[in-house]
Amino acid sequence: MKVNTKEILELLAKGLSALPTLIEGGANVIDRISQMKKLAEDAKAGTVTKAQIDAIRAQTDRDLDEFNSPLPPDQK
Repeated sequence: MKVNTKEILELLAKGLSALPTLIEGGANVIDRISQMKKLAEDAKAGTVTKAQIDAIRAQTDRDLDEFNSPLPPDQK
């Protein structure tokens, strides 16, 4: 199955756009950077799978959801 280059580029753009926010929030983004780097390398080699794209998209969405979730109530 041929993977859509546009889909890969949109995912990389979304992930790269999220990095500053996640870093500012104190998230460890090393794994995300590694995933995006591998995605770009695999895209260049023509070996990206739909499952790989879906996994990275899901992880990016989870990262952003966690970042945007409400803080627990103050325990005073």
